[in-house]
Amino acid sequence: MTPGETPPSELALEHKTELLLNNPAALAGHNCHAWQHLPRADIDAIQLHALKHRFAQLRNRVPVLSKLADAEGVTNVNALNDVVPLLFEHTVFKSYPPSLLEKKQFAHINRWLGKLVTPELAARIAAADVSGCKGLDEWFDTMDDAVPELRVSHTSGTSGTLSFLPNSVREWEKACDVRKLYVWAQTGPDMADPDLHTVYPYFRKGYLSHVRANEFFIRALLPDAGHFHAAYPATLSTDVLHLGARLRAARAKGTLDRLEISPELLAKKKIFDQQQADMPAHLSTFFEEMATKLRGKRVYIGATWNLLHGMAKAGLERGLESVFHPDSYISTTGGAKGVTQPEGWREDVLRFTGAKQLNETYAMSELVSGSSPRCEHGNYHFAHTVIPFVLDPETSRPLPRAGRVTGRAAFYDLGADVHWGGFITGDEVTVEWDKPCACGRPSRYITGAIQRYSEKNGGDDKITCAATEGSHREAMDFLNSVE
Repeated sequence: MTPGETPPSELALEHKTELLLNNPAALAGHNCHAWQHLPRADIDAIQLHALKHRFAQLRNRVPVLSKLADAEGVTNVNALNDVVPLLFEHTVFKSYPPSLLEKKQFAHINRWLGKLVTPELAARIAAADVSGCKGLDEWFDTMDDAVPELRVSHTSGTSGTLSFLPNSVREWEKACDVRKLYVWAQTGPDMADPDLHTVYPYFRKGYLSHVRANEFFIRALLPDAGHFHAAYPATLSTDVLHLGARLRAARAKGTLDRLEISPELLAKKKIFDQQQADMPAHLSTFFEEMATKLRGKRVYIGATWNLLHGMAKAGLERGLESVFHPDSYISTTGGAKGVTQPEGWREDVLRFTGAKQLNETYAMSELVSGSSPRCEHGNYHFAHTVIPFVLDPETSRPLPRAGRVTGRAAFYDLGADVHWGGFITGDEVTVEWDKPCACGRPSRYITGAIQRYSEKNGGDDKITCAATEGSHREAMDFLNSVE
């Protein structure tokens, strides 16, 4: 080896890191079995190297991260736990003043959003002319046109406030490439199923995170958009969803009489009410199409458990069973979210679809690049694109990465390339760091039940940032100073 030449071992690590960050499916040669069985030691080394790269890339380029890292004196990452003080509370994505939405001050929302992303993207966001937007739906459409490399999505807003998630188009594409490994069960980059269809028991389009993903699943998985079959052909209105969230929050606080609703929003509510009235007709067409055109075909269905079960129940009531090919890929993400899941819902889904198995994952809107699939032994195996942490629920300090540990889940999303991917969740998890799972997959995993601290604590959950209180407060104040 000549002087100055990179050692082969380091070159291999650099190459693997580049793949994990930018083309993760290629890290396993586009082979599903290989992806699931990448050696634990290799993933540990690649993830640490990738985290160092992401920190160096974003440390001085994402304003709110820079503010927090400066206050905490974090200049380098040498171990995974070095980034724990820089993990945001997940509420950071909804930390804007709510009055900005009520007053339709979308330019201020853009300034707030610009502090969460890299400077080039922030400049594009700031330059977008959103002055004429009369609501959230128009804002999302305007942003898609003005900043085509960005696809902002939002969460369900059960608290009354929507979280806005600034994901790049490339982040969405990388996530779909990994999902493709499972859906196609592929062994090479071009193992497409030319007759695969997707059945989606919800709206065709929308800006809610799991609806937003449809755009990218169609591109990645299907021969064309004609192979995507939604229950409702319309767009799910974020304005109406937000109104519903505000109504629930005001009702809970006893302030319903003080809620002001604009004439434009009332008009959208009327359109939504008409959509609701038209739903039975759309559902009839939807189930007729499944019973005839799609019967016996291999399909991909990815939806939250309640949407899947609702579709299955409606289909079974129509006398439809074993509609699709047994090798169809049925996937569900998201937990119960405080709702008691009915007995037998999984069996209903399988009886209706005819699929051999239901693929469950632990996922959340903030983790676009990686959901954690549940194995046949009931454990959720962490995606390689996600670095998990288990934190003390009171202090958010890191607990040992050894043995079996219970605490607050936190993650770093290595797929996040235009914003900082580290955040703390409201979930209590038990992680097995050392003992291999009986399924044979070498990755670390969550075992046992996943519970929200808010449910456990009677509706209250004060998430504490691992940074010092003053540093975190300064960073949040900086983020929220949108003037």
